[in-house]
Amino acid sequence: MGDLGAAPQPPTLGEKERIQNYLWAHTVQCPHCESTVPLSPNWWIDRSLGAIKKGAICAVKPVPNLAEKRVDFELIKGKKGKGNTIQTPDGDFDPNDFSTMSRGVGKCPNCESVIEDSVIKKQAQDIGLGHQLYAVAFKKNQGTLEFRIANNIDLQGFELAEKRLRELENSDSSYLIPDIHIPYSNRVYERDCVDQLGLTNWKVFFNSRQLLTLVTYVEIINEAKEKMRAELGEEKTRAIATYLACLLDRCIDHNCRLSGWKINPAFPARASASHSLNLMWNYCESTPRWLWDTCSFSTVDGYIKLCELLGTKINSSSFQSLETHTEKSFHIENASADSLYHLPDQSIDAVVTDPPYYSTIQYAELSDFFYVWQKRILSDIFPELYYSELTDKDREAVANPSRFRAMGISPKDLADQDYEAKMQMAFSEYYRVLKDNGVMTVQFNHKDSGAWDVLAQSLINAGFEITASWAVSTENPQNLHQAQKNSVSSTVLLVCRKRLPPNPQSGGSMPPDPQSGGIGSGAENAWWDDIRPELNNLVTQRAEEFEANGITGIDLYLSAFGPALSVFSRRWPVLDSSGIAMRPEAAFEEARKAISHYRLNKLLNQETSGFDALTQWYILAWDSFRAREFSFDEARQLAIAVGGFDINDLKNSHKLISAKSGTCSLLTPTQRLKKRAFSVSPTDFSLTSLVDGLHAVIAIYQEEQSIEPVRQFLKKTELLSNDQFMRAWEVALKAIPHIGDEKKRLPEEKALADLWLAMDEIKAKVRYVTPEDAEGSGQAVQGSLF
Repeated sequence: MGDLGAAPQPPTLGEKERIQNYLWAHTVQCPHCESTVPLSPNWWIDRSLGAIKKGAICAVKPVPNLAEKRVDFELIKGKKGKGNTIQTPDGDFDPNDFSTMSRGVGKCPNCESVIEDSVIKKQAQDIGLGHQLYAVAFKKNQGTLEFRIANNIDLQGFELAEKRLRELENSDSSYLIPDIHIPYSNRVYERDCVDQLGLTNWKVFFNSRQLLTLVTYVEIINEAKEKMRAELGEEKTRAIATYLACLLDRCIDHNCRLSGWKINPAFPARASASHSLNLMWNYCESTPRWLWDTCSFSTVDGYIKLCELLGTKINSSSFQSLETHTEKSFHIENASADSLYHLPDQSIDAVVTDPPYYSTIQYAELSDFFYVWQKRILSDIFPELYYSELTDKDREAVANPSRFRAMGISPKDLADQDYEAKMQMAFSEYYRVLKDNGVMTVQFNHKDSGAWDVLAQSLINAGFEITASWAVSTENPQNLHQAQKNSVSSTVLLVCRKRLPPNPQSGGSMPPDPQSGGIGSGAENAWWDDIRPELNNLVTQRAEEFEANGITGIDLYLSAFGPALSVFSRRWPVLDSSGIAMRPEAAFEEARKAISHYRLNKLLNQETSGFDALTQWYILAWDSFRAREFSFDEARQLAIAVGGFDINDLKNSHKLISAKSGTCSLLTPTQRLKKRAFSVSPTDFSLTSLVDGLHAVIAIYQEEQSIEPVRQFLKKTELLSNDQFMRAWEVALKAIPHIGDEKKRLPEEKALADLWLAMDEIKAKVRYVTPEDAEGSGQAVQGSLF
């Protein structure tokens, strides 16, 4: 406990606190001055709307204490200042300026030395990270949440918990602690936890008091189970214990070293909020009573909503009303998708599935975080589900390279093959149990073209055809583009039916042999050149429907995959001119071309002749991705759809993008000018592409902050009289997103719009409706984000 520095003063006498949360920071020892250093990217505590309205936003300030080789803290509270600051008598305070952790590298407040990433990891692996309590969240009577610096009484309470946990570890109840080693894995834990930060056992994902709290919950629930069995019988005991296990899951999710602290609202974050388990440098611990009550309310609320979905209306959250329900006929079975042995052939009317994709999410490994606790409550109730120490990783339909090490072949390749085989078996099993007139709905929202190709080929090989597709918005538009990154906001629902042979036998349909590609199985082969016009026309027709329903940007391209697949799968097998069966990726490529042509024509209100390929790609990139940063694979696919250049030309020759780690970013005009992608000298400028002209104008305006240099450049280069250039200006204003926050506006959009407003000669040739005018007239603004 030597590194738990705290302010010496106790709470004010006479005041009664109800402590709600403790805010902790992980610590390391500075190798230079040997001080204990709390690590955090910032020291914000409360920036909620309520705190802003009350003038009581809150943070802590690290106070160096080299004499005692520790860091103390001071509470900073006040009105919102400029930017991310708090107003104080000594000036505005920015908690971000006192960061002690940035991109894995620490900084010591006492000696201001850098603590390298390797030093932090070595300490974490050798002796473990320390913990420092730096703030306490509490309420007085019925008041709002307040904060204070931790004091010695707080630390004494934690020391008592540590002592009680040691006693428990040496008692007959020690089995309640999940003292279980985490097997080596390359996906979820290796990067942040197992190898690098020393979390090699499930019990060390919690500090001592968090662990004691959760073990106490388990102990109480198990005691309650015995009483329930005696008073309520086995059936109700099974049901209630299951819901209590779900409640415990919520407690675990909000009370561990992986649950951070949210500042708006001021509340514990969830460990499972992302698709991996990541250690938080500063984390939240909640008091047992508050944690249980809070999670109980949310669990009961979830139960009520579940009942309503099943047709049972509950008017009250009281436990008495939960007892009143209408009997429903449904059955839940825990079984493997590739072995539905309990279901007869052609016995199911509908299948609904949201399939996994390669190694994107390691579901079983993430489940272990909760499984080790559930097992301690439910293993006697569901022994068939909790017979093993950890969840089964071998039968999971994900690509997990850690299962294929030391086999002499690439673990990734073997993992991918294993995943694809399991997906094929699952879809084949769906085909077996589905009635001939049944329907299967597949939910999918991955941007990667390879994901779609594998999914579609698995569906086709299993004997399905895609008969319809629907794009459903699944993200709040206000949550997108926070980092100017491209995101998919819609999920595509593929409606699949059995692809029946031309002369089905009375015994029902049988799936084709995946190895044969369907050729020679009685199906009539189709030729790619024959079905391309049908595919193109259907995609264009559906694009109008999708847009009418609010599907835009990259979501429009993904939505087009459904209609393309409907043609391709219905006519499968599809052969190229050489008689070789084609994969679905050909249909996706054609769909992209159709959407690209459709969007350009709509933006231009005319055919695309006269617009060079580079400018077409640039306009479509903004129109499609609505962000500066997006997937490199999507950029490549868009380049193929436009045609005329290779994706690498965008980076190397035209210097239009930068690329790294599977993503690429559109360079700003200023960045391109520095790379000499074009010239702003009228005598040296050459209009090799329309986008170069736009960027030259923008770069001049941004550099000179004056209209006259732009006017002279347009005059001397004769761009003002170039109709195609003026049309490019107009289309760029349509395609580049307009952001309502003036500080976040994209420089390209801002410069083009400012020049349009200031220059009558531009207004005369470029049609543009400002966002303000559009809002007043009720018109939609193309590309508007906020």
